[in-house]
Parts: sequence; C-alpha cells; structure tokens
Amino acid sequence: MKTEIQKLLTLQKFFKNVQTCRNRIIVDLEKPSKILVQNIHHSWLRSINGKTTHHFPVYLDKTIADKYTKTYYGIINQHSCDVNQIVYEEKENEYDVLNKVQLKFDLMIPQSDVMQYFIQWQRYRKYWWSSVTTTPSLFSINDMKHGVGRSVVNIIANFKWGQQVVESISVNSNGSDVSPESMVKNTSCLTCTMGLETAFVTILLDGLSNATKEEYLRLHNKMAPYKISFALDSQEPKVLNTLKELAQLLFHKLKSKELSAWLPSFTLPIQAQVKENLHLGVTYTAILNENTLSNGIFHLLNSSTMLKEQVHVADFDSYAALLCKK
Repeated sequence: MKTEIQKLLTLQKFFKNVQTCRNRIIVDLEKPSKILVQNIHHSWLRSINGKTTHHFPVYLDKTIADKYTKTYYGIINQHSCDVNQIVYEEKENEYDVLNKVQLKFDLMIPQSDVMQYFIQWQRYRKYWWSSVTTTPSLFSINDMKHGVGRSVVNIIANFKWGQQVVESISVNSNGSDVSPESMVKNTSCLTCTMGLETAFVTILLDGLSNATKEEYLRLHNKMAPYKISFALDSQEPKVLNTLKELAQLLFHKLKSKELSAWLPSFTLPIQAQVKENLHLGVTYTAILNENTLSNGIFHLLNSSTMLKEQVHVADFDSYAALLCKK
C-alpha cells in the first residue's frame, strides 16, 4: 500500500503541502478533496436515513432520544466533518490513515431479533460501499468474531496489494458503547462505524486502480467532486473568447440547478484540457468548438466509457440534471 499512497499524493489537484515528520506524512486537502469528503458524508447520511426512516426514529442527540423514545431508535453521532488534512502513519513499512472523524450510527433493536438485524445491516453497508466506488466486487465481509455479549464483523476492501478494513459493524447485548447503563431491558445495540478519512482514501485508491493507460482518476458519479467541466477546441482568438463566454453561461446554468461543475482557465491545448478534467475525476466534459457557435451542437465526453454524444446547448442544463440524477 505504501507505493499506492505515494502515487496518490501526486494528485496535485487534490493535495498540497506534503510534509514528512518522523514516521508521518501530513498533506493538506485542496478544494476537490474537500468536496469529495462532503459527498461521502452526505451519501452516508442518506443511506442511513433510507434504511431506517420507515422503521425507527433517528436522532442526532441521545438526550432527546432518551426523553422521547423508550424502546427502539437510532442515533447518528454527529461530529464536525470538516477534514482539511490527511495524516498517514508509517507502520512496518506500510502507511495507515489516521481517522480524526468517525461516522458512527447506533441502532437500538429487539434482542430477540439481533442476528436478523446484524446480517441485514452487513448487507446494507456492503451495498453502500459497492454503490459509491467503481469496483463493486472490491468489498467483502470477514468472519464474525464473538465476545461476551458482543459480535463484530469488518467490511474489507480487497485491493490487489492487500486488504484494508473500511468499516466495522457490531452488536452488543450489554448496551451501547457510549452508555450501556441506559439500555432498555431485552434491547441490543447495533453499531456501524467508519473513519471518514479512510473512506476518502479508499475511494481515491479505487479510482486510481481503475485508471486507464492515461492514468486518469475514475470516480463514481455519486462521488466525483465535479460532475461536469468544459474544454474549448479552437486556436482562433476571437472564436476562443466567444466560446469562453458560452462556457461561462452554461456553467452558471448548471450551478443554478445545483450541479457541481468546474470552469477551467482554458489556457492549455484541447487534449491537455480534456486530460486535466480526467485527472480531476470529472464525469462529463463538454467540448465546445467553432461549429457550436453556428449550430449549437457540442460533444459531451463520458469519462467512464470515453464515448462522445452530441448535445444542444439549449437542452444542456436539463439533460445534465438527468445525467447527474438531480
């Protein structure tokens, strides 16, 4: 994994100020990395809510949960999810990611149904990991480990260079890890825990491992910091200036629909512009040229398939919303 982490740190659009201190590497996150962290957090919250909202009330404050709910409920342990740095610690010639932000969900469940919920939530969480990466088969669940009144499994990312634990799921019949004394009789606590920094690094490593020979970053559309960007194919100064204005107009239309888009500086040749977008993990690149100014048609490049389709500028914002499932 050490080699892969070093390769990851070469993503200049995602990281800056790489510092080495004794057995640690500390890097600051650029804006695309911070957006990716937010996407992970929001997707996690939506997933938890989607699996509980019709069955259990879910709270962000345990005090309120204890006041209003006496039986079965969920608690999202809400902490600040602002991640500005990633810290890698070297251990036995490998790098471990230090997690300062833990995403944790506790679910109080009937003790009589504990194994049913335990197995069910293993499936739920493994499916979530498969749904936010470009390699659904990357993840597996290891063997269950049992203790006194407690069982635990880990979700594993099976990279070609080794395994990485990405999430732990446990059931505790003695109470929650936070407050066992508050447990209602005949109730067990199911807990799902994952490190936000580990999730961030796992998704980036998966994106790099699926890169083509051009070594661009292949991210799932749900996770990509920017869904859409632009490239301008013209060397004529007047045409280029007009295309820049058109790109800015389309960009602001996308932003008005709350689509995550990136507007480059357009200082590079066309092929370099496209490659820059691919290295950023952009899902779709709108390639505008001189013909676009006369007929309104441009090519939309899909980074997953590297195929192009023709789109009209008048339909672009609505079509982009459908592509991004907004």
